[in-house]
Amino acid sequence: MPDTPQSPAPAPPSKKRCLVCVDGFNLYYGVLEANPAWKWLNLQSLFEALRPDEEIVAVRYFTALVEPDRHLSPKRDRQRAYFKALTTLPKLQRIEGKYQLRQVTCRASACPRQLQYFSPEEKKTDVNIAVHLIDDAMHARADSVVIVSGDSDLEPAVDWVRKNHPAIKVTVYIPTLPAQANQRRNDFYLRIGVTCRPLPLADIPRNQFPPVIMLPNGTTVQRPADWK
Repeated sequence: MPDTPQSPAPAPPSKKRCLVCVDGFNLYYGVLEANPAWKWLNLQSLFEALRPDEEIVAVRYFTALVEPDRHLSPKRDRQRAYFKALTTLPKLQRIEGKYQLRQVTCRASACPRQLQYFSPEEKKTDVNIAVHLIDDAMHARADSVVIVSGDSDLEPAVDWVRKNHPAIKVTVYIPTLPAQANQRRNDFYLRIGVTCRPLPLADIPRNQFPPVIMLPNGTTVQRPADWK
């Protein structure tokens, strides 16, 4: 008697598409600055670990080149080494803003009267994230979006996506250390029904690049000594 043809096994359900937007300076000053050993961070593998039930379709890293006008800058050299490491990640896209000096007047009582100084300031990141967030929603590029930032300037864009594309799940991770977590406000997001919580930190040490990385052009880049 001939064998009865077997029905093909049902295809596994496809994963939801997740797009990640990282405010690089917010992440750095909120978490990484105090933990040099975490700075050689593989952003793609980190979010693949944090969102195992979703397919990470892209990680957008919004940043700016520090101290661009200085002749010598060890800080800039370390950042450029990290940028090179990021080029090995197929799903990562780096979107650069601008790093500039802003003149500030000291308001502290101990300052001499009207003392002025220059403070470095990163520009354009909030606008860049907001524009990409809205454009991605309008073109249905993802089923969920993760935003890594504690900046309240992004609240209008997040609210727009929630109202106009409610099927897209938005999660906001605030980059903060545990000691400062209760100082970071999330009232607005909770009020509009958007998940907002501190960025999980446990997977960061487990998702670092290897000390030496082979680049697409055949050269190598090494982890900065100050980050070991």
